[in-house]
Amino acid sequence: MSFNYFKIILTIIFKIFFFISISFASINEDCQNSSFYIKNISVDLTKESINEARFQAENKAKLLGVRRLTNRLLIKKNNLKFKKNEISTLVNYLKINKEANSDKRYLANFDICFNRNLVINFFRKNKLKYSETYREPISILPIFKGPRGFVMWDEKDGWYKKWKKHIKSVDGLVKVKLAQGNFQLNRTISANVLLNSDKNLINKIIKNEKTNALLVVIAEPILKTNGKTYLTTYAKHYNFDGKLVNTVYRNITPLKKTSSIYDVDENLIKKEILKMIGSIEKNWKQNNLIDTSILNVVDLVIPITSIMSTKLENKLLFNDKIVSVQSTQGFSEKGLLKIQNESIFYKNKTLKSFNNITRNIFDSSSQLKYEKNISVNQKDIRVWPMVLKKLEKLPFVIEVKVVSITNSEGRIIVKFMGNKKTFFQAVNEKKLIFENLNSRQYILVN
Repeated sequence: MSFNYFKIILTIIFKIFFFISISFASINEDCQNSSFYIKNISVDLTKESINEARFQAENKAKLLGVRRLTNRLLIKKNNLKFKKNEISTLVNYLKINKEANSDKRYLANFDICFNRNLVINFFRKNKLKYSETYREPISILPIFKGPRGFVMWDEKDGWYKKWKKHIKSVDGLVKVKLAQGNFQLNRTISANVLLNSDKNLINKIIKNEKTNALLVVIAEPILKTNGKTYLTTYAKHYNFDGKLVNTVYRNITPLKKTSSIYDVDENLIKKEILKMIGSIEKNWKQNNLIDTSILNVVDLVIPITSIMSTKLENKLLFNDKIVSVQSTQGFSEKGLLKIQNESIFYKNKTLKSFNNITRNIFDSSSQLKYEKNISVNQKDIRVWPMVLKKLEKLPFVIEVKVVSITNSEGRIIVKFMGNKKTFFQAVNEKKLIFENLNSRQYILVN
């Protein structure tokens, strides 16, 4: 075998390996902790042959997966129906977690990664509004008010136990966790004080749980003057500062008999918990709906607070590829420079030069020659990569375009699907706070 032929074979193998690596990296990146990744789908089928059982099991898993996906992302399904071949086209890959089989029976547990772009196109085709933004985790604190008073943080309490059980099966966009408390909190915080919305105590609970909000869920069986008994349930939503935001759920359900006040039916408790979780999910999705039929634009201003400065060590001519300066200390390893009205990009630097430069960035005006000792400046734009990265990762964003950078601020145009309320709510979840600057622009304030 000739050396050249051996080189060709090695090149082909390398390219194949590289392509596979890129493909799997892309899949993992698309589906890890993604709204389009459905986990833990169990199937058990018996057919005439094991091959038929396995084939049907995979199809059934895809059907169950797409149902869970639409339940997660949609509020209104408009009698949505899928064709068998349609479901398969939406699937990126199907992962087998475990499987077992006999001659005719096949049991397996799957995870399914759905193709985000194809699913969104499907929603657009069917004129469906959807949401895919996860809410940051929220703590749930169950409180039961029975004939003997308030009960909280009690492992034996039926209300608490049911919440603990059903929180594990939550599969929506709102991540919830059961508040655990700690020894000191559990001893010092009473339900009466908590329900009176003591900001400091509620803030302590939220910090202890390491979430950004708390949902206090209350169940109380009551005996009315007409002699009938009812179960009242409601949920209070508190923000990180401990302030009551609103009551997100309220319901009253008749009990079958008076004695139920001492022993509430477990199925009724389960229904109320699922209704509460569904109400929280629906409220979140309504505030983050993406309308694929609406294209929108926002004009964002990012303030720049400080400037690095040095001076030209030599003249800078129009065809130079290096900017020689007195010092590059404190400047970024690569980035943008400003010399008078011209923006210049450099790829790397030494102690006294900026190298591999590109002139006239952002169509800025340039000169044929800059004299020695003219100022060379660089704004502190470390906030930019973080802001750009967070904006680009928003699911409904189509394009993020940097328009200009001045001494005091930068300007970004963002094109996206949906309305501005949805956009700024999602941005707020990413810890980027914008305020209305004027009739057409928004400025970053945090």
